[in-house]
Amino acid sequence: MPNKPKVLVLEDEPALLEAYISFLNLEGFVADGLNSLEAAKSWLLTHDFDILILDLGFNDGDGLAWLNENQALQDKGLMIVTARDTIKDKIEGIKAGADAYITKPVPLEIVSATAHNLFKRIQKSPLPQWQINATNWLLTAPDHQALKLTHSEMQLLLPFTKNRNQIIKRDQLIEELGHSTEYYDVRRLEIMIRRLRNKVLNSFGLTLPLETVHGQGFAFSAPISQVD
Repeated sequence: MPNKPKVLVLEDEPALLEAYISFLNLEGFVADGLNSLEAAKSWLLTHDFDILILDLGFNDGDGLAWLNENQALQDKGLMIVTARDTIKDKIEGIKAGADAYITKPVPLEIVSATAHNLFKRIQKSPLPQWQINATNWLLTAPDHQALKLTHSEMQLLLPFTKNRNQIIKRDQLIEELGHSTEYYDVRRLEIMIRRLRNKVLNSFGLTLPLETVHGQGFAFSAPISQVD
């Protein structure tokens, strides 16, 4: 049996959010919903999805700005469903990666049909992802730019290819780097990660989706795999 499409709905209006989730689940999706951008940030560290249905107005931020700050999400199927209906808004939404820009109010049947079409496209065209070539020590971004890694940087990232969508403890990363947790200064790990983020930003113009999960460890919040 084929996997059901996974949908994440970000909508700040509780009644509408509940309606989306209930209807999409009846329509054959596996739908989850959140009503704040902060909640979405935490959810994405441990979950994945195929299609994002995004409102733009939230109490804790602007949905479009949030989308532009999380470029890895733009490789998913993306629907913006919002009350913002100016030409300028629509152009900005499309530039941010929206496959569909729908103005409220909209029948739930239209949302569902659009999501089904997006999922068909995703299945036909696998989404690009971050890749690590452990032979050549290369990190390749979703847009196919490649960057030479140091051996330590490669050892740091490889665990995330084997534990996708999982939080990896600091101690595990330290051991992957070949050090003892008893004597290793964790500040060295934090400095390495900060330098790697800056290296990727300066080389690719992209944010490396290696997220700090405070009190727990780190997570890679985008698809990543190892290639030969």
